Amino acid sequence: MTREEQRHLRELKRPFEQACRAAGKARGWKAVSGIQYQVRDGILYELFPGLPPVDRGTAVSAWLCCKPLALDEMFWQVFHMAEEAAKKPFSFRVNGAFTAPVLTLERWKTPLPGPEALEETVDAVFDRAETLTGENLFPTAASFRRAVEAETANSRRTLNIILCMLCEGNYAGAAEEISRALARGEDGGFLRLDGGSILEDARDWCAARLGEPV
Repeated sequence: MTREEQRHLRELKRPFEQACRAAGKARGWKAVSGIQYQVRDGILYELFPGLPPVDRGTAVSAWLCCKPLALDEMFWQVFHMAEEAAKKPFSFRVNGAFTAPVLTLERWKTPLPGPEALEETVDAVFDRAETLTGENLFPTAASFRRAVEAETANSRRTLNIILCMLCEGNYAGAAEEISRALARGEDGGFLRLDGGSILEDARDWCAARLGEPV
């Protein structure tokens, strides 16, 4: 990237952030740490708009993801931090370290012809996000779980599947999923300071509800 391109991006940054705040506010989104978010039908949607350096100011990128609010509640109960989480602001669900993983709905880029088209381009990004969030794709934990299962396998995906099963009350199915994950050496991506992982906590959670010894 040339110095001129770097200067161009720096000059775009502040107007871009202002345009995002204005566009989000006009549509009922809230913002924290540059992340736009809103809740619809019990689903938390998070929108990450950006100016990728690789595009040198010629495009605006967007990443839209989501998760049911119930998954955070279950995460905190299983991980023994419900009392602590209850004291946090709602935005903790968005930028907190100990929260349930999100599901990516879509990533896209919108061409930016020039600085004079910045507001129009940002509006187009939010219009696309509004269309996606208005579809109510996940009316139940089971429908969200099916979408997560279609993702590429990783430890966070496994944790999300298990949290969904717990929200569904499918403790036997969750216990089997946890057993397979632990056998693969997975930990769910979250470890306790005093040892152990969230998957081990989830195993014990299921056992208690199935009347099995912990």
